[in-house]
Amino acid sequence: MLVKETYPLLKECSDINFVGSIEARDIPNGDADVIVCEAFVGNVILKLYEGLSSAMLHTVKNGLMRSLRSKIGGFLIKPALKQTIKEFMGEDQGGAPLLGLNGLVVKAHGSSSSDEIRQAIYQCIRFNEEKINDKIKENIIMQ
Repeated sequence: MLVKETYPLLKECSDINFVGSIEARDIPNGDADVIVCEAFVGNVILKLYEGLSSAMLHTVKNGLMRSLRSKIGGFLIKPALKQTIKEFMGEDQGGAPLLGLNGLVVKAHGSSSSDEIRQAIYQCIRFNEEKINDKIKENIIMQ
């Protein structure tokens, strides 16, 4: 019922680019910058994409090591492949901000490296300096 009541309100809001419901297959295409869902569903989506990307990367690496020809090809595409893979990794992001709270929380992955945790801390500092929570509150109240 909450979703049905909220949808038309978001659709009418001129301050955001509300696209409505999207299919899970459209998430990696960037059809939406923000996806709102229940926490369990969001976690399943994230874990699925992480597992799928890891499996695909492993399969590509194995394919590139099968023969001398594929190894040479792999060597030639390695710089471009590394850059492409980097675009899909969130290692330089730190974490995801949790919105709708009366405080500042950046959720980092349980297997985050020390560099990723450092980035999450920097995110918190930037969000605090930019008064992100206050800006969110102001915009919600204005609506």
